[in-house]
Parts: sequence; C-alpha cells; structure tokens
Amino acid sequence: MESNRRGRGRGRNNEFRGRGRRRDNFVQEFEVRKPSFKTVEEICPEMTGVNIKLKVIIPGSSNNHEVLMGDSTGSVIVVVYQDSILQSLRENTSVFVRNAFVEMKNDAFIRLKINEWGKIEVAEENFDFIVKKGNNISEVEYTIE
Repeated sequence: MESNRRGRGRGRNNEFRGRGRRRDNFVQEFEVRKPSFKTVEEICPEMTGVNIKLKVIIPGSSNNHEVLMGDSTGSVIVVVYQDSILQSLRENTSVFVRNAFVEMKNDAFIRLKINEWGKIEVAEENFDFIVKKGNNISEVEYTIE
C-alpha cells in the first residue's frame, strides 16, 4: 500500500532551507526610541500604551489604591497596587507613568492602571507645571456603544 504522504517532509522546499536557524554571528539590533508623553486631556476610553508625566494631588492609602494625579491639562485617578510605590507617593510628588492602560470602572469612568508590563517611577526632580485640579476626567461618565 502506498502512502499518501509522498512528497511531504524534509527536502521538499530547498528555498526555505537554512531559515530560522541560529547562527553564531547573528546580532539583532534594536532602534531605541524615546517615549512620547501624552497629556491627561488626550486620554480616552480603551487606550493602551499610555506614557504620561503626572504630579500627585491626593495620595492613596493601603486600603484605597486610587491616587488622584494630574498635569497642566487636567487630573485622572491612577490605580497603584504596589505598596512600596504607594507609600512613596506624597502630595506634589512628580512621577513618570509608562505603558499604562485605561480601564473603565463600572463601564463608565476612566481609571489609569499599570500592570506587569507598565511602570510607575518617582522623578528625581519636580516637574515645572501647575496642576489643573478642576478638569478631572475620572469624574466624566462615558458611554461606550
């Protein structure tokens, strides 16, 4: 009985031979780009990959992980789960938030969150902008259709 698999297997496509193999002299180069920082007013629902410079307005506590932060265009609630970072956030502390994402609380209110791929770090020097406390985008109710 003859097999139906004739012609399949090794050696069939010689043009693809050698691809995917690791070579000793292989060096992969990456182009490192500087992050582009957004402002609070540019944040919209379902946004990912948010890089932003913020100042702490109202710090959170160990019971409440929500920290109100803002920049010169408005304010937003940032959810911080790392207790070590949460304790270092005092009023008027400048922070870099990198690779955050927007999650909708109760499907209506914006919360900025940081997961394992994101980072929040305290800046060495204070930012020179004045925080606009009145425009809190976390208080605006959004409807997603």
